[in-house]
Amino acid sequence: MPRHPSRQRSTLKPLRSRLFYLLSVIGVTIGLVILKGGLTWGAEQFVYSLPLFGGLLQSFELVEITNVVVFALLGVGLGAATVWLPSRWSRLRRSLLLIIAVPIVFLSSYGVRQYFWVQAVATASELSPPEAQRVTNVLLVEATGHSGLLGFFLYTPRMPILPTDLGGLQTIDDDDKWFRSELTRYSGVQPGLFSLLFRLTGWGIRLFYVGLAIVTAGIYFTKGATWADNQRQQPQPSKLRRT
Repeated sequence: MPRHPSRQRSTLKPLRSRLFYLLSVIGVTIGLVILKGGLTWGAEQFVYSLPLFGGLLQSFELVEITNVVVFALLGVGLGAATVWLPSRWSRLRRSLLLIIAVPIVFLSSYGVRQYFWVQAVATASELSPPEAQRVTNVLLVEATGHSGLLGFFLYTPRMPILPTDLGGLQTIDDDDKWFRSELTRYSGVQPGLFSLLFRLTGWGIRLFYVGLAIVTAGIYFTKGATWADNQRQQPQPSKLRRT
């Protein structure tokens, strides 16, 4: 027997709602990846390239201050999108895609920074982009044990301003050791203490921005999900007409 039309509609409605939810999440995430990547591109082009102060601002990862706005939009967008999900779902279950989206959006700026670095190495060292990618990956693997974006993310807290010429890439560890030995010579403090201090400072800055992203996304996800709950509780116009 053919299925009753009302049963078909009741079956299709949950599927359609979840499809709308998934499309909303994907759209918001992609839009914010583009936004954060564009902000990073602007910082690389117009802020970090400034003489004297550009390198200092880069070492503080100034562009990551925009996490307040970017992750507020991500949180409220994904929270509001839960209006398409069943009300019986727990808040934790509805936030699963937020947990996936946060690192994707956060790492998008580092992906742009790595791209600019590879391109700068290719230009300064007269290498093709694939060769520059291979050279930088060798450095990242030697320093962190990982290549690509993960290696770049792990290496930049320790070395926020990276060299672009081939000679500088090959001697970066020697230059780093020389710098710390000079600090030791003038201060009398063991070089290991300086190394630990620089790493703690770099990771302290990085973890601050990570925490800022997570907390902001969580707070605004709650606001968006609360709005979605209120929308679900409002009576539908069709029900009002029947009553």
